[in-house]
Amino acid sequence: DEKSLVSLLLNFFKIRHIEVCFIAYDGYEALLNFIHCNAHPHIVLMDYRLPSMNGIEVTKEILNISPDTKVIFLSADEGVRDSALKAGAINFLQKPTSLKDIALAIEEVVEKFPGIKVYNTNDL
Repeated sequence: DEKSLVSLLLNFFKIRHIEVCFIAYDGYEALLNFIHCNAHPHIVLMDYRLPSMNGIEVTKEILNISPDTKVIFLSADEGVRDSALKAGAINFLQKPTSLKDIALAIEEVVEKFPGIKVYNTNDL
């Protein structure tokens, strides 16, 4: 939900050749983008505080649609950690967090689930 963080992440992902399917600043927008994606993203970075639907609600809906999608929760709200994990998030990173920790969380998912693809092979 923070445009400066999103911009930083986009630059970081571009350097690392990590493909970004879509960006959403609103829970309902995130859900619609997910539904209308040509190919559902394998990994979703999710925040808790989003307008219209919170991240836990969006996570539940996404996982109902695509149970194989892996959600990494990023939130300053430590109190929602258990709820996020119970909703199906595979990891919870408390903000502020480093790009290194985000990259490590993504790498852990890629290593743990061999079918997960995040790299844009057109850029390699």
